[in-house]
Amino acid sequence: MTTWIERAARKRSMGQIVLFLLVTGIVAMLLALNGPYWKAFFHDPVRIGTPGLEAAARASNSYQPITTPFVTVTGDKVVNTGVTEVTTYDELISHVSAGYYALRVGNRILIVKSPKVATTTMTGSLGPMPYDLTMQLFPKGTDPALENAVYPLLLETDYRESGFVAIFWALLAETVFGFFAWRSWRRLTGRVEHPAVTRARAWGDLALTSANVERELGSAVTAKSRGWILTPDYVVKLKLFSFDLFRMENLVWAYKRVTKRSINFIPTGKGYTADLTFSDGAVAIEGRRKRVDEWLALAAKRAPWAVSGYSDEINTLYRKSKEEFVAHVMNRKQEMGR
Repeated sequence: MTTWIERAARKRSMGQIVLFLLVTGIVAMLLALNGPYWKAFFHDPVRIGTPGLEAAARASNSYQPITTPFVTVTGDKVVNTGVTEVTTYDELISHVSAGYYALRVGNRILIVKSPKVATTTMTGSLGPMPYDLTMQLFPKGTDPALENAVYPLLLETDYRESGFVAIFWALLAETVFGFFAWRSWRRLTGRVEHPAVTRARAWGDLALTSANVERELGSAVTAKSRGWILTPDYVVKLKLFSFDLFRMENLVWAYKRVTKRSINFIPTGKGYTADLTFSDGAVAIEGRRKRVDEWLALAAKRAPWAVSGYSDEINTLYRKSKEEFVAHVMNRKQEMGR
């Protein structure tokens, strides 16, 4: 008969696989919805000349979408307009991130935005010319004939940058979620056992332990915080996609960790964590200060033999020899008759 602990572990493992499939579906859907972009990303966009630019200009003037936004344009001559785009970091470091060039195509001019020096053949994303750029290129008093000689369009050559960013995040998501799904699949197929199940087996009869955990979760919960549940004898993690289990009897060290947060050296608040170290693992439970203090007080009451509080000396002793640290605390537990 499958125990409650095994069912809880299996349920979370299945959830991680479903989540991976959901993420994969979303990635595939986004790729499909942006098919024209990815076609242009992996292959050179279609070449267009004066007729294509005239059609795009008419669409832009009518506030209609441009039929072919990713294009390759070849002109007769290219000239630097002198207008640049400057990117500033933290209001201190600035650099020219792109320049604007005038590409003559037939009898009209196409403005090209490029981080590199433009040539007579340019590939990019074609769209309406931004209003602020129009004001820079054609200030008040500009000859209307000159303004009419320029297409109301802008060709941006760095259109692939967003694609590289999207590929990075898609691969990262697939790798991370895929790893957890692969690990969960191994657990579901019996190739490996969930760490919480392995840990509970080491405590004795798994069915008896499982029954005790289920009973305390149903009638003896003493504290909760962000998916973690504390009962008189157990610390249980019951989140949508994760499960874990520890026994208070094995607690050896407990302390509060405070993390100060700031933005540009301006304090924005503090984070509180109850760090509970057991002989067979460790957990970090985040929460409000009052809730963290409550967890630590309950832990100290339930496991008075455990080391309480943090110091560099205690941390050094634990890191230097975990086995000796645990043995010392367990000896103290026996001396207390627990």
